[in-house]
Amino acid sequence: MQKRPITVSYILFYLLFSDDTWRIVAGFVCAVFLGPLVTQGRNLSQGGKVMVWLMIIAIGWSVTAWPAKKITGALQRAVKRASK
Repeated sequence: MQKRPITVSYILFYLLFSDDTWRIVAGFVCAVFLGPLVTQGRNLSQGGKVMVWLMIIAIGWSVTAWPAKKITGALQRAVKRASK
C-alpha cells in the first residue's frame, strides 16, 4: 500500500475529522468566555490566572467528548453521502 503524501489539504482534512480538534477548540472557547468571569474581582497573580485558564480549558476539553464525537460522526456521514 502506497503512503499518501502529506499536504496542507490532507492535514486540514485530518484535523477536521479528529475528535480531539473539536474538543480542544471547545475548551479554548470555554476559557475565552469563562476565564475573565472567573478571574475578575479576585486578587490573583499572573500565575494564578494562567492556572485558572488552563483548568477551564481542561474541563472544557473533558466535558465535550460526546459532542465532539457527534460532530465528527455527522461530518463523516455527510462526506460519505456526498461521495456516492
